[in-house]
Amino acid sequence: MIKHVLALAAIAGAFIAGFGAAPAQAQASASAPAGKPVKIGLIAELTGALSFYGTETNRTAALLVNHMNASGGLLGRPVELLVRDSKSTVTDAVRHARDLLLTEDVDFLMHSISSAECIAVGNAAKQAKKIVLSNCANDDFTGKEGNEYAFRLPNITTRTQGYAAAEYAFNNHKSRGNRYYTIAADFAFGRLVVAAFKERLLALNPQAQFIGEAWPKLNEASYTPFITALIEARPDVVFFAWANGIPFWQQSAPYELPKKFAMVSSYWGGSDELQVLAKEAVPVGAVLGGFPWYAINNPANTAFVDMYRKAHSKPPLTASYFQHISMQALRLAVEKAKTIETQAVIRALEGLQFDSVVGPVSIRPFEHQGTTAHWTGKAAWDESRKMGVLSEIIRLPTDKFLRSEDEIRKLRR
Repeated sequence: MIKHVLALAAIAGAFIAGFGAAPAQAQASASAPAGKPVKIGLIAELTGALSFYGTETNRTAALLVNHMNASGGLLGRPVELLVRDSKSTVTDAVRHARDLLLTEDVDFLMHSISSAECIAVGNAAKQAKKIVLSNCANDDFTGKEGNEYAFRLPNITTRTQGYAAAEYAFNNHKSRGNRYYTIAADFAFGRLVVAAFKERLLALNPQAQFIGEAWPKLNEASYTPFITALIEARPDVVFFAWANGIPFWQQSAPYELPKKFAMVSSYWGGSDELQVLAKEAVPVGAVLGGFPWYAINNPANTAFVDMYRKAHSKPPLTASYFQHISMQALRLAVEKAKTIETQAVIRALEGLQFDSVVGPVSIRPFEHQGTTAHWTGKAAWDESRKMGVLSEIIRLPTDKFLRSEDEIRKLRR
């Protein structure tokens, strides 16, 4: 018991040393940062189809930079955050990436969640020879399009998400039948994660039949035709993957879809959307996922949730956790390297292992992909919290879904 308490204290202490100390506390124990600022550029989807998540990325980045500066900065220097709105478009993301890297001369570049943007942003960083950390799900970012300067901490690759969902569907819904239907947002994330789901499911269950598919546009306003086609197809299991599923759940609520067939999601984001849906719109029984703040039980997360609530009067969402983990990794790497020189920080990031707010994380040195678990469960209404939540939650390790070093090398030839 004593060892357990000490271990928990160590985790909490590590978080406070990194980001969690309140500014007043930090200022009392650290010298004010001085000298030339360390410049961190951030490209986030502050407007457009992905703003639900991009704003969370930005809020978390600003919160952590404030706490970093209040606790002595980075290597004793102040940290300056330069934020640009991609408007959820590739064109704006690339334009801002080049401006931040070449005109503003940022020391490090960070990117939010858009799978459509991150490959081009990664290429811009490669050309500028600057480190970029993205939270996008596009498997190619650390796969065939990966490069020396590109890192991703959360293991949210489309391959990982599609494979994990396929295994869940096979293990839990095989008895329902072999008729599958897929519906996903028509952009890089949706296309790639559906392909991964199909590949893995057919390997597990060669009898599986994909009887239909639908591709609503990223900012679709009316889901009625898609809902009607889905019901008429009479599938046994539906796999779905949204950039933002709120409109779909609101419009499909009267049809009670989870009562008609099993519904299994890619694990990205669903737990967040539940928190803002009205009770009647929560798709009770549908399998969703994410990084639900109420299911991550450790002192570091408790400190982060408290800090976030105080700043924004709401708990953090999944994208908040992605950004926290990425910024923690960058800070630890810079402190390990004792410099912000790019090659030294790359070496420090490669193979880095640390305790994050979601548990242990390591960065695989040969592809620059981080390892994080994910949480999945069934949608339910929590009357005490007055919000939608995940129930019957399972914490799933995801390392097994990542490619081997040999596979990565072959992809990048």
